Amino acid sequence: MASELEPVEVEFVPTAQPSAARDRHISGETAEDLKRATAANTERAYARWWNMALAWCEREGRTPLPMTAETIAEFIGYLMRSTSQATGKPYSPASLDQALSAVRTAHFRAGFEGQPNSRAARDLIKVHRQDRARDGWRPRRAKPVTLDVLRLLLAQCDTGSLSGRRDATILVLGYGLMGRRSELASVTIDQLTVADEWVTVFIPMSKTDTSAHGEDIDIPRAIAPDIDARAIVNSYLEGLAEHGITEGRLLRSIDVWGNVGAGMTGETVNEIVKRLAKDAKLTDAERMTAHGLRAGAPTDAAERGVPVPFIAEHGRWSKNSTQVLTYVRPADRRRNNPLLPRDNRS
Repeated sequence: MASELEPVEVEFVPTAQPSAARDRHISGETAEDLKRATAANTERAYARWWNMALAWCEREGRTPLPMTAETIAEFIGYLMRSTSQATGKPYSPASLDQALSAVRTAHFRAGFEGQPNSRAARDLIKVHRQDRARDGWRPRRAKPVTLDVLRLLLAQCDTGSLSGRRDATILVLGYGLMGRRSELASVTIDQLTVADEWVTVFIPMSKTDTSAHGEDIDIPRAIAPDIDARAIVNSYLEGLAEHGITEGRLLRSIDVWGNVGAGMTGETVNEIVKRLAKDAKLTDAERMTAHGLRAGAPTDAAERGVPVPFIAEHGRWSKNSTQVLTYVRPADRRRNNPLLPRDNRS
């Protein structure tokens, strides 16, 4: 006979009613983790803008958090009429866009999502952009390091020294990856695979892969008939191995005596590219930065007629990014120029 189940009395233990204030609270540790969801460079820039906004509000007797639509409009208006201490020049529209994003991000993190209303502030930025256009201003972009420029820069690298081989590696990987300088500085030796015909770099995370799924980026051995990426990278790896370095950061500081130090920063990578451009005596060397490596390869690819989606995927631009088009459109304009005879189009 099946036994009968006896009912069991369970004592009810009342729980404290949740506090609405606590439900809206984020701990300091969680707040710091959330900050890391934003790229480090962007986070630093946001911090500068927000501190500037706080100081301005204090001087003007305005409430910084939450800001009213009028206050953020006045702050943007103040920036329009101000000069950057870093450059000594008026703030660009892009800088004002970033300042506005910084303020809205600070509000979001403080629990004021969607604040402040920024419609008036955005209209002011639009006016600022129009005013600068009327004054003859045009955006200054880094000069693309296309293959012809890449050759000139590589010629400045002393392949007899480890630092020269490192500099050449920066150039071929920056061009071949269409890489951001932060990505280049972060590459580790174990993320690099050198095969017969390809150099493959594993990028664990990027601006378009914030979930950190990671992806392999393949660089052909022959970036050009006279540029052997495999040989350049292998030569540098062998030099590191001679110093007992077979793991950790790939790009490292190297002093004048050849002593190898810690990993480099993105800013140091940028300084090296600028120095090489100056050494090459390029006429527009002041426009040359590490970002030119990221811009050069898509420019060359567009000249060869490579479809934009393939360029964007290789360079880790988002599908909706308009940035990659700034490198592709010049080639398209020349190729499809309506004044060219049909036979001259290629």
